[in-house]
Formats: sequence, C-alpha cells, structure tokens
Amino acid sequence: MEVTQTTILDLLSDSANGLSIPSYQRVYSWTTRQCEELWLDVLRAGRDSRPHFTGVMLFEGEGADSFGGEDPRDGSPHGGNASGRIDVIDGQQRTATLTLLITALRDWMRETGTALEGADADTLTSRYLHVDAAEGALKLVLSRVDRKTMSAVVEGTELPQDEEELSQNVANNYRLFRDKMGAGFTADDAQVIWNGIQRLLIIAASLDGDDRPQLIFESLNSKGKPLTTADLVRNYLLLAQTHEEQTRLYDEYWDPIEGMFQPDPGSLRLDNAIQGWLSVRFRKVRARGRDEVYSVFKQYVEDEFTGTTESLLHELRNFCMIWAENYRYHAVKKYKSAFKWAENGAPTLVSHYEKKQSTNQSYADSLRAKMDFTDASL
Repeated sequence: MEVTQTTILDLLSDSANGLSIPSYQRVYSWTTRQCEELWLDVLRAGRDSRPHFTGVMLFEGEGADSFGGEDPRDGSPHGGNASGRIDVIDGQQRTATLTLLITALRDWMRETGTALEGADADTLTSRYLHVDAAEGALKLVLSRVDRKTMSAVVEGTELPQDEEELSQNVANNYRLFRDKMGAGFTADDAQVIWNGIQRLLIIAASLDGDDRPQLIFESLNSKGKPLTTADLVRNYLLLAQTHEEQTRLYDEYWDPIEGMFQPDPGSLRLDNAIQGWLSVRFRKVRARGRDEVYSVFKQYVEDEFTGTTESLLHELRNFCMIWAENYRYHAVKKYKSAFKWAENGAPTLVSHYEKKQSTNQSYADSLRAKMDFTDASL
C-alpha cells in the first residue's frame, strides 16, 4: 500500500484516470448538514489561505475493463473507453460533494461570465469534471442509483423524471451550493471558494494486489470506539500546541474538566456540559444534536472567539465546574476549593455582558437558577 499526502483537486485533475464508486458501496448519502460543514471548511481555508485536512481516502487502481465497459452517463455499454479507472474504496461522500461544489461554481461562472485566477468555467469542466481521454465521460462515476442524477447535474441536462432513478441528495446538494452563490455572491467570494477548494488536503492510500481493501476499509471505519465530542474538542485545542504546552494545558485545565464528571462512561456528562457552554457562548447557532456539537464548536472558535486557547480552556473549566455542581456530580467536590469556580471567562464577541467575579455569590446563584431549566440529557 502506498500512502501519500495530496489534495482532492490533484486527484481529480489526473487526466489519465477517472474515479468510480464500486457497486458494493452505499449510495450517496450526505445531506444539507454535511454540505454546510464542507462549505464552511472551504470558506475558512480560502479566507485564511491555509490547508484544511479532510481525512484519509482509500483507492484501488483498476483499468477500463474492471469498470464494466459502461458509459458513465447512462450505464449503457461503452465503446472502448481507453482511460483507466480508480475505485474509491473510502471517500465517496467527500469526492462526490466536492464534485457538486465545483459544478455549482462552474455554472455560476458561466452565468456571470466570470473567470477566476488560474481557472475558467471550461477549465473546471475539462480538468476536474471530465476525463480527457474519453470525450463526455465523467471524472467521477457514482453507483447506479446516483449515476444518472450526477451526470445530469454535471452536464447541465434535465434531471431524471423517474423517482427510482432520481438521487434526491445529489440534486438537493447541488441546489444548496447554487443557492449560496445567489444574489450578493461576488467574484471575490468565488475566488475565496476556489482558493479554499485548492487547499483541501487528504491522505491518499493506494492499494496494490496484496492488500485486502475490505479489511482496510473496515479498519478505517468500524474498529475501535468512535470519538466523543470531548475527544474532538480536546484534540482540536491541544494538538496545535508544543509538547510542553500540551502537557501544561492538559494538567491545568483539561484533566480537571474531565475529572469533575467522573465516572463518565462514553463522556456523556462532559459532552452535555460542552453543549451547554456552547449554547450560552454562541447563541447565533444551536447544535440540534450531539453529532453537531463539534461542528458548531469549530465554527465558534474559528469565526467568533477572540481569545487564546488558554483563555477558552479557562472559561470552559469554570463553566464545567458550575455545571457539575448544579447536577451534584460527586467528583466535583475535590476541585471546588482549587479553582474560582464561578469566575467568568475570557473575552469573546458575546461577552458584552457585565463580567462577574468569583466572589459575587449572587452571580453564581443566578447561574444555578438558570441551569435549572437546562436538560442534562440533551
């Protein structure tokens, strides 16, 4: 197995090969939520001119014969597609969604007559949406259920009328991206999106004949316990620090944050506290479930928070102290004397409220009273 770091665009721009989704893969299933997250990731990467890592993708090289000799536009027998095909073992959802985003950007460029730095509408089509060696063949070929809809979107033709042939997720997500490029979307905005797309990094793992793709796929997706919200937040805050700073911040802030909720199998208590803190600090966006909390957390930290990592951890630790005290978690007792447990946190864009100190007992009492209306099982 060969492993390299590359961008998704580099993968799509390989003119000698197209990408196909094996028949055993699940259908395209990303919804509005995942597309919104990708849009924000692309926007931040383009705005801040920094790479964004999107994960590991797994591929297995195949020739045209293994693709089945079908025309990717309609599934009919294909007459001599000489280009090779690479099977996407893991990474279909990201690759398909990025294809929809590029298609939406291309269509906006065509409608407005806009050319971006390093790309025009025709370049996007020929380099990232079509295989050069086979005229009209799509760069990315989805499974049979999604194939015709994706082809119609990329080629700009009418969507399938038969409900059994129409992929609602493909059609809806393309429309979502097009709607984001509506009134008020400028050439500068388009350039930011394009810059961000170019900065989407992946770890590409290419399998050879001795590898067993299904076992590797299962290892990537189903082995071990899934990361909790607390795991993701901790890693996000600490990984960018030096080893010494990681150790200091963990010992001073994160270890007490985790400790005051013990026993906490599956990190349910701490995850709920993080969601509660986020609902206070970032009122513009509310997480509708546990699986959305980390995404909202990242949006808050990257787009709204103005303090340091330490100031955020300081504020979160103090909030968790109040939360754990309110729900009478026994472990919090050993931490109460060590910290100013009702102290307000670091400056943020929502911290125009009057600051209160730990000596202000009425402030601590008011916080407890407000939390009486908070459901810890959220």
